Amino acid sequence: MVSDSPRLRTDLGLACALALAGVLAAAALPDAIGLVRILIAGPLVLVLPGYALARAALQPGELRSPELGALSVALSVVVTIFSALVLDALGVRLTLWPWIAILVAVTLGAAAVGVRRGHARALRRPNLAPRVGEVAILAAALVLIGAAAAIGFTPLSAPKGTDTTTALWIDPVHPVQVGVTSDQTRATSYTVTVAVAGRTVRRYGPFTLAPGASWTRLIPVAGKPQVVARLSVVGDAAAARRVSLGCWCTSVRSTAKP
Repeated sequence: MVSDSPRLRTDLGLACALALAGVLAAAALPDAIGLVRILIAGPLVLVLPGYALARAALQPGELRSPELGALSVALSVVVTIFSALVLDALGVRLTLWPWIAILVAVTLGAAAVGVRRGHARALRRPNLAPRVGEVAILAAALVLIGAAAAIGFTPLSAPKGTDTTTALWIDPVHPVQVGVTSDQTRATSYTVTVAVAGRTVRRYGPFTLAPGASWTRLIPVAGKPQVVARLSVVGDAAAARRVSLGCWCTSVRSTAKP
């Protein structure tokens, strides 16, 4: 039987099983019982990646159980933050599944390395009569995990200099300058269509702007025709905005909230 495999009856085997259980909980359980999902999937965010990394890197017995627990939480937080930075740098939206995929991959990969290095420990029946010191350490760990969970589920404020808006503008010069300035909190993709005297002359994009970045193009025109620019946010049809240059004496700006 598969369950009789010695590798599955080790601490690293249990870590892999709990990681897979967290994925199944996130996928199968409805939002109405979100607390149950958090209880099952929480270790995947706060404990399992760090535990697998620590066990892969350190020989059994190098750290006492409280030290190993603290290191596991610390490494898990580092993995969670680093994976978010990697996803953001790649322009991937910070949704549940890319994040979970990285955490599961780290847990399973580190556990495999630990097993290969002979660091897996056989599971033993737990001692149900903990000493006072162990109870205090467990209580402190639960407090730290609860605080980390509260911080992890608190929405981050927008970076300095961003206000979740996008500006589409036309500068009345010859040639006409059309520009977009993104003050979104993450990299966002746009398309821009420009019409001169009622005829579409340019289509740009999709192009991606980082928070605070700008994009400009010059449009050759003859005389002083009406120039209309239309901005669309890729993946968000409701965020389309339009700006029209009807007066050549001042610039026209339009601020939209995609």
